[in-house]
Amino acid sequence: MTRALVARFSNLLLVLGAVAVGVLVPGPSPYLDPLITPLVVFLVFTSLRGVRFAAIDYSSYAAVVALSLCLSYVVLPLGGIRLVEFAFADAAGTGAVLGFAIALSVPTTAGSAIIWTRLARGDVQLATVSSIASLLLAPAATPLVLTRLVGSRIAVPTASILTDLAVIVGGGALLTAAVPTDALSTDAVERGSTLAILLLIYTAVAGAGVVGIDAATLLAVVGVAGCLFGVGAALSACCQRAFGIERDRAFALFFTTNLKNLGIALLVSLPFADPLVTVSIIVYYVVQQTGGAALADAT
Repeated sequence: MTRALVARFSNLLLVLGAVAVGVLVPGPSPYLDPLITPLVVFLVFTSLRGVRFAAIDYSSYAAVVALSLCLSYVVLPLGGIRLVEFAFADAAGTGAVLGFAIALSVPTTAGSAIIWTRLARGDVQLATVSSIASLLLAPAATPLVLTRLVGSRIAVPTASILTDLAVIVGGGALLTAAVPTDALSTDAVERGSTLAILLLIYTAVAGAGVVGIDAATLLAVVGVAGCLFGVGAALSACCQRAFGIERDRAFALFFTTNLKNLGIALLVSLPFADPLVTVSIIVYYVVQQTGGAALADAT
């Protein structure tokens, strides 16, 4: 029985293990920082590999993609920030509010959203199209959404975001074109993708400095992150029922709505010295990845 449960929830256990190692053994993290961009490029490559864009019926995807973008950039941020502001009403929670505002305003994380969609047996092509659309919209949408959430204009490094997007998406596309489809087995690709996600989680957690945050504040951040993920899940479920979305497309909608891009969020947070900003972003990311792994394992 125990072995069966471990096998079924292996991805969830791996994610939790990466989090634990990041907290307990943060030492090697600085050596892995230079690998973050290549890891994300690799995840984009594994997501694009095997997708036949010429065969995609974009007209059939248009409504769900638009719905995903609306939920991710409008409904979830505007509704979620109210919850965040309620939970952190005092001045000490200003950093957490800003961190969650940044996390809510960034695009979908293409790599893990598509990987978890694949593992949940969802519509991978739809997840890919939605993720790329979210990334392409980010330079315009992220500054607007973030400004709306925090109530004042913040200098968002749009040029840097564009550069990172060009490197990440362009690098993944180049690898897809250069590496023959039959050069790597499906098992090798899935294992490599999972390893890349775990390394990203470890590096993010190890570099967050959670040990220096007050325990009560950290617990509140974890609780709010969990509530936000629950709100996103409820939104996706309601839209599935309201619009009669098929099961495989519903998984793609769920992951592309709820899984946010850690790298871009951290980039936007660089001008702010408050460590609670970074910790809130990373905790929210870890909760998303944990929830994604649990859902993928449960299906």
